[in-house]
Amino acid sequence: MRLDNQVQEWLMRTPGLVEALFDGLPDVMFYVKDCEGRYLWANQTLIDRAGSKGLPDVTGQTADQLFPVAGSSTVAQDLEVIRTGRPIRELLRLYRTFRGDRFWCLSSKYPLLDSAKRIVGLAGLSRDLPRPNERHRSYHRLAKFLNYIDSGLDQPIRIAEAAAHASVSMDTLGRLVFEAFHVTPKQLLMKRRIDKACQMLEETSVSITDIAAACGYADHSAFSRQFRAATHMTPAQYRSSQTAG
Repeated sequence: MRLDNQVQEWLMRTPGLVEALFDGLPDVMFYVKDCEGRYLWANQTLIDRAGSKGLPDVTGQTADQLFPVAGSSTVAQDLEVIRTGRPIRELLRLYRTFRGDRFWCLSSKYPLLDSAKRIVGLAGLSRDLPRPNERHRSYHRLAKFLNYIDSGLDQPIRIAEAAAHASVSMDTLGRLVFEAFHVTPKQLLMKRRIDKACQMLEETSVSITDIAAACGYADHSAFSRQFRAATHMTPAQYRSSQTAG
């Protein structure tokens, strides 16, 4: 659905409306950045979760400065969207607030164009992944699937085998998982592995190599790649940030 000219004019002629709408979303972080990845505007949820007092404390900073534990890949990702013009849609990732609270979100980023169609920045949003509705009938139909993946997190798991164990087709599994968890089966499996890894990094002194094995990764490097893709930190950086906190 595209906004027609009339709607766009109404929005432009109602100062503060868009900002007020996004500030009213407690489970969504919305922002606009310039071509260097620096915040030009952010909604109140992002400001609060960064531990900032207000918008002036956010503008001009990059994500790496605002969320120091995030690592350099946040800005690198922003600059890649700006360089290529290719948006990112519904990327599942884990981030932490300034207090250390963990949030799984679905993140999307889109390039912004000026009147000459040149990319001048990006707009993005990250919406919290809703808690699964355990009363939803789809959740109950997934009991065998969830038990299969949870009991085998330390082993290689193929989604097709998990679907067969639950006696559902791949298409049906995808629909049920999305209805109950708002992600794909592959994303759900990754989320459960990373959650287990985070817990072990926070609560134990087990080596990262052993944590990788306990979470079903064939080797340390494969685990580190997926952990960094999900959290924008290496496992070692994540553990160090816990110690520092």
